[in-house]
Amino acid sequence: MGMFEHPNAALVERLYAAFDASDKESLKKLIAEDAVWHVPGSTEVSGDHRGHEAIFAYLQKLADLSGGTFRAELIDVLASDMHAAALAAAIGERGDRVLEQTYLLFLRIENDRIVEARLFNEDEEAFQAFWA
Repeated sequence: MGMFEHPNAALVERLYAAFDASDKESLKKLIAEDAVWHVPGSTEVSGDHRGHEAIFAYLQKLADLSGGTFRAELIDVLASDMHAAALAAAIGERGDRVLEQTYLLFLRIENDRIVEARLFNEDEEAFQAFWA
């Protein structure tokens, strides 16, 4: 299971590895079809993204708006039987704007799949400015 012991921590490791590899098929297996991804603020990437189509459109928009520079690097995971919290670094460039901060992605997990994700940014103002 890698450096983490709990199965839901391993699930989060697989999530970040699949995102990094742009492995949509693996992401589909990890994220429930009716999942919701909550992203704060009022930018082009903000909102409640419901279902695979909306979630994958959101993930694609991160790449498109950053010219392919956006990446999420997993730092640590805390996990229980129903939840996981991923501490990660968000890194990207958009024109003359640079994003480099940590965030917490709080995940609700049922039947070995992510059913809800909620993003908490270290610096919400910098997140808003980057994606505005």
